[in-house]
Amino acid sequence: MSEFSLLSLNTFGLPMFLGVGRLLRLTRQLDRFPTSVLCFQEIQQNAYVPLLNRSLPDYPHRAFESSFFAPKGGLFTAARPPLLASHFVPYENRGRPLSAGFADWALNKGVLQSEMNIEGQRVVVMNTHLHANYAGHWHPDNSMSRIQRDQVLHLAAMVNEHDADTLVIVCGDFNFPRGTFLYQELLSAAPLDDPLADDPRPTYRPFPLMPTKYSIPIDFVLVRAPLHRRVRLDADIVEIQDESRRFAPRRFLTDHNALTLRVQW
Repeated sequence: MSEFSLLSLNTFGLPMFLGVGRLLRLTRQLDRFPTSVLCFQEIQQNAYVPLLNRSLPDYPHRAFESSFFAPKGGLFTAARPPLLASHFVPYENRGRPLSAGFADWALNKGVLQSEMNIEGQRVVVMNTHLHANYAGHWHPDNSMSRIQRDQVLHLAAMVNEHDADTLVIVCGDFNFPRGTFLYQELLSAAPLDDPLADDPRPTYRPFPLMPTKYSIPIDFVLVRAPLHRRVRLDADIVEIQDESRRFAPRRFLTDHNALTLRVQW
């Protein structure tokens, strides 16, 4: 039986070197997860790339696209198997610079796509981070929801471009929860399965004093199985903490939980 595994995590990698210590401790924790691929979001400074390269020696193959101050989209993918190809595709609608979503616009949100061959099976991983909805209201008339909808349709079109025999995995921080029209539209526009669809656990962990309504699942790992293969999917939500620290605030590494996926065929 062949197998492919993946871990996806929003790293909360703040710019201005505010994430250096946490990212170093975070990569040490990820040594516990012998997955095929690591997909990171919110790598918000170019200086973090050599840090990740040094800290992940068991993942020698990396994908990212440099920009002026940070990898495009804040996206970084590290892999054990060789990457046959990788490229970054920006979303056509990234909002406006003079808006609440300035940071999303500046980070150049999009999709980092990587291709591998796992024992004869073509695998495409799409690592992404969609525009944030700062109001927390996912209504079709909301201006931020309209940006997200354009990005959802762009993402679905990218999935549908691949031939039916390709295993396609889409993962990352989608910034909208299940049950919204955005989630439903994504799964109807592309034949993607959500192996955690019945799991109510949150993936975003709001800071103290933030409204509890934000403690929701907004990170997903979605799968389009190859047409002529029967696959088994196992997924989980994992809290990543620095267990070596005595006090809870010092155990903090990121404000998101990780998603893990194992695909067997």
